[in-house]
Order: sequence, then structure tokens, then C-alpha cells
Amino acid sequence: MAKFDKSYHLFDRASKVIPGGIPGHQSPMLLVFGASPCFIERAEGARFWDVDGNEYIDYMCAYGPMVLGYNHPKVEAAARAQGKKTDTGNLPTERYVELAERLVGIVPIADWAIFGKNGSDVTTYACRVARYQTGRNKIIMIDGCYHGIGAWCTPISAGITAGETADMLTFNYNDIEQFKRIVAENKDDVAGVILTPFRHEALHDSEMPAPGFLETVRKTCDDIGGVFIVDDVRAGFRMHMGGSLEKFGVKPDLICFSKALGNGHPISACVGKESLRSAASQVFFTGSFFTSGVPMAAALATLDEMEATGAIEIMYKNGEMLKDGMLDQADTYGQQVNYTGPETIPFMTFAGEDGWDKAKVFCEECYQRGVFFHPFHNWFISSAHTEEDIKKTLDATDAAFKRVKEKMG
Repeated sequence: MAKFDKSYHLFDRASKVIPGGIPGHQSPMLLVFGASPCFIERAEGARFWDVDGNEYIDYMCAYGPMVLGYNHPKVEAAARAQGKKTDTGNLPTERYVELAERLVGIVPIADWAIFGKNGSDVTTYACRVARYQTGRNKIIMIDGCYHGIGAWCTPISAGITAGETADMLTFNYNDIEQFKRIVAENKDDVAGVILTPFRHEALHDSEMPAPGFLETVRKTCDDIGGVFIVDDVRAGFRMHMGGSLEKFGVKPDLICFSKALGNGHPISACVGKESLRSAASQVFFTGSFFTSGVPMAAALATLDEMEATGAIEIMYKNGEMLKDGMLDQADTYGQQVNYTGPETIPFMTFAGEDGWDKAKVFCEECYQRGVFFHPFHNWFISSAHTEEDIKKTLDATDAAFKRVKEKMG
């Protein structure tokens, strides 16, 4: 039986010197506290090992960044080669220009690119570009959607003033009529709309865009002169190499990428249309680490390898295998589940559950059998996952569904 003694000893130490021990989304409080790991020792391919030596097939992929596999040899070789030259300096490296050219070359809407370190950087920047471009104040977003830790979008209100969110207007995902009402009431002051490609906040089933929803947002932005922003931080490069909305045939004005862009190296990007170039150049956006060469070299290698290997197709294929297998198992054990989201970014919940007790029992059994899922947050498939990994995973999930039935009915 897997034990987590060292993990919780480290967590106790962390709690004495770090507020919250492990704050934010990586907190063990959000897993199955006491029955799940807290700290990682090493990772390779689609697996990681915790500090107690337990091995897992990983379906969180570092919450999204790992798209080709941990420690991918080509990505890490490119990063090391650049690191021997320089990483963070007084000026950008040549990789800075190369990566911008690469993104403009593969993302159909992109005429320019700019870089940050994480998703919050570029989603906040995109909203500022929209405001400067239009001379208006208000941004429309989905109620409850996560776009980062900025005051305008954080899901936790501690330390946030009402004034910091006053210009944000929210509506329910896929509710076209509510969206139209908000626009009609504020159309003279709407700078833009920011959406994720599908609804994927934690503690909620994922929700794909309804027919006509994205098209309505696109047309509305055109009609009022607003900017259509897509937060592709989580889904980017797992649905389409040109941006996730290419999957639906809808073209936004700005796209924000991060997570998978560098296969774990810290980098983000905002790309946009020519019509926004002037506004983009006027908005103040800078950071000492924004032009670091190592993550840009890693990003170039990641994009090259994804295209060369057909990584997205591999993820869809194995994601479909996982989905079909788990749905069959749920049916076998009489468990009603919701399996939502794209096959490359799936999430499963137990239907009608008041709380997350079944999800925790399910995940706890999977941890014991060497498979890592999250009970509350969507999962991720990488191209490092193999058919053999999926088969081993399905052995674990079969036992997990069985345990849920035995323990909870």
C-alpha cells in the first residue's frame, strides 16, 4: 500500500515557514488530504514519482504545461544549449524573434506576438489592449471563469476591492440571450469579451460551446467595435495548433497562450491581429524575465516536435480510448457519471453527487494503484501517454469504480 509519510512531514515543515504550506491550486487540501502525495521527487514522460517513491501515470500534466512529456529529450536539449549561451540578460536573444515568427506562422489570426511568463500576465495585457484600442472601460467575461490571479478575474476575493472588479461584466456560459442583454445595456462602453474555448473552471463539469454561441460573440464584437479575446492558456496546443477556436471555425482578435507552449518551461504569449498592433505597442508590458532565452528555446522545440509527431492527434486518440473505457466501466458498476470536455482535456464527475465524496474515493483508489487524477479539476492528456498507459490506467479505474460502488452504492 502506498504511503505518504515523507510528503506529510515536508508539508508540516512547509506550513511553518510558508503561509498555507502549499498555497493555491497545488495544495494537498484540494486532493484527498492524507491519502495523496504533497511533493514530487522526479518526473519522466507521462509519469512522476513522489518523495515517498510512489510512481504514477499522470493525468494532470503539471496542471497542463506538460504536453510532450516530462523531461522531453529534444525540448531539454534545446533549453540546455540556450542556457550555455545565456538565459536572462540585458537584452533579448535571437530566440525572441524566432518564437514570435513561429507563432505568427502557425496561428492564422496572428500578425504579431508578445511574451510574458504565465497566463495571468497575458490575459491582463489582452484586456488592457482592448481598452486602449476602443477607449472604453468594460470587459465581458463568463461568470466564475478563471483567467488568472489578477484582481479583475481572481476567484478569491480576499484583498480585492470592489473598484478593481467594477468594470467586469459577467454572464453564464452559452447563455446567448443574457449576453445580448448585457451588451445592449453597456454597448457604448464595452471594450471586449474574454472567453475560454470551452468552460473549464474547477468544481464544475466542462461545457463545450453551444451551436452559434461563439459565432454570436464574434458578430457582436464586430457590430459594436469590441475586441474578442480568447484565453487559450489551458487549452492551447491541445485542441489545434492554430489556437483552439480554429476547431470551431471562429477567429478571435487576440489569443493568450501559456502552459503547453514551453512543455513546462515558464512562458506565455499573446498574439493578435494587425488592427491591434498599435494599441499593443502602447500598453505598458514588461518584466525582467519576459525575454529569457531558455524558455523560448524550449517553446520553439516544443512546437517543432508537436508538429513533427502529430502530438494533438495522438492525444485525441488516447484520450478517446480513456473516455470509452471509463464510461464502459461506470456503466458496469452502475455509476452515473458526466465525462465532459475535449478528449485531450477531459473531466469526470459523479452525476447528482452532493459534494465530492465519490470523486475522492475514486481518486484515492487510483493513487494506490499508481494513477494520478484530480477530484475537482479537469484532467490533461499528453502525447507521452501511450496505449499501454491507458490500459494500465483502465485497470486502476476499474478497481476505483468497484470501490465506489462497494463503499457508497
